[in-house]
Amino acid sequence: MFESLNEYIVALYHLHKAQYGLIVVTLMALVGISVGLTTEVVLRLLGIRGEK
Repeated sequence: MFESLNEYIVALYHLHKAQYGLIVVTLMALVGISVGLTTEVVLRLLGIRGEK
């Protein structure tokens, strides 16, 4: 599965660089959001709140 995804991304890079850029930016944003939400949940479970 990951091999075909990797091949798709490589082909997209060679054929449509603008579309590749949009996909990379979107994926990085999703990863950042998921890391932030996961960190928020873990900290709340530990009793640490970032609110004043």
